[in-house]
Amino acid sequence: MPNATLLLQAILTGLTNGFVYALIGLGLSVVFRGSRIINAMQGEFGLIAGIVAYLALVVLGLHMVVAFAGGVVAGGLTGLLVEMALVRPARRRGATDDTYLLITLGIAFAISAAVLYFFGRDNHVLPGIGGERSVDVFDAAIRIHSVWLMVISVTVVLLLRLFYAGTPLGVAMTAASIDAEGAATVGINVPWMRSLTFLLGGAVGGLAGVLVSPLITIHYEMGLLLTLKGFAAAILG
Repeated sequence: MPNATLLLQAILTGLTNGFVYALIGLGLSVVFRGSRIINAMQGEFGLIAGIVAYLALVVLGLHMVVAFAGGVVAGGLTGLLVEMALVRPARRRGATDDTYLLITLGIAFAISAAVLYFFGRDNHVLPGIGGERSVDVFDAAIRIHSVWLMVISVTVVLLLRLFYAGTPLGVAMTAASIDAEGAATVGINVPWMRSLTFLLGGAVGGLAGVLVSPLITIHYEMGLLLTLKGFAAAILG
């Protein structure tokens, strides 16, 4: 039944893309949950992570696990740096929601321009988990990397849920976002909680970047495209 095979293949492809965009949307939600800021540079965390992973794997010859982990760490550190260097000073000056949106949007364009300047218009591809191998689902096929992407995405969602609901740090981060003055009264370091929120959001964005890079090419416009689709996923979610 060719029509049924095509339908199943389309569903598997849609699921793969959906999990990628859901990870970007999840990172957006993490940042918004902890800081009430709409982060217009979420996709740039993925772009930076993809570039770092590519350099570590292809240029330095490191193991895939190390390269992917380095990309995730790079995304997280970028988020932390952005919050401490730009978002926190803007908050002290009484910035509005529009100000934060413009700040993160400006950083997104700056990162894209930097990638274009240093790496050019060339596209780069990361090898996926399991290489190019695939598994058959009835008459359709799905890459092993796509299966791992889905499994990792579901695991991250469950871990984040446990983190926010079952750990003192997660509860403190939630309290700081809901009532900053009340959280400070009971001894919670609200600025540090917000910094950790961007660190966590950047790491989730970095994870999305290293997982999507074997499926699409890494290029300077990749971050903006991921952000737009992540917004859609976050709103629908």
